[in-house]
Amino acid sequence: MDKKKLDTAVNEAKKFLDRVKELQAEQKKTTTYMYEGKPFISVPSCPKESGAVRRASMDLTRALADLRRY
Repeated sequence: MDKKKLDTAVNEAKKFLDRVKELQAEQKKTTTYMYEGKPFISVPSCPKESGAVRRASMDLTRALADLRRY
């Protein structure tokens, strides 16, 4: 296993987890409503943070694919 690829994957995983923590912190600030027994948020919550999580997820996926490649 290539050390450089492994380090890249670890760094991308850390970035992903940081983005998830940011999203969770922002989601705690929003108000959740109950409608017919189900929780929902009336407006799209945290688009900037959720986009960052999706992007970090894609970067992590690519780093892991590179890691698996010979």
